[in-house]
Amino acid sequence: MSASRRILVVDDDPSVVDVATMVLSSASYEVASARTGLEALRIARRERFDLVLLDINMPEMDGWETLRLLKADEAIRDLPVLMFSVKGEIRDKVHGLQEGAVDYMTKPFAIDELLLRVQRALRPPPARAGMYPRGV
Repeated sequence: MSASRRILVVDDDPSVVDVATMVLSSASYEVASARTGLEALRIARRERFDLVLLDINMPEMDGWETLRLLKADEAIRDLPVLMFSVKGEIRDKVHGLQEGAVDYMTKPFAIDELLLRVQRALRPPPARAGMYPRGV
């Protein structure tokens, strides 16, 4: 099911990258990683990915700025981004979604939750026409 789907994990904490890589690889995803937002942008522009798993608190460039630059780049703006962070306030989650993330999850994360959110983020968006019954 997930074979050949590529995910870019972006986090400056090596232990988070290692755990996320292990979990996603065991579910047959191909995983690459970046430790900074700048590195993530370079990699995303050079290689094809199906999803970016993006932390917020990073050196050089935080996840908010990285997300804005990903969404501003015409070549990669449609790349889904799943934010994951220790920042669990509602305002942080809303901000991430408003900036274009497809989802937002908090750390520490449960393995089952990570896999489910990744799976959902990789689904194609539902068709808009005829999505709601008449009168809704």
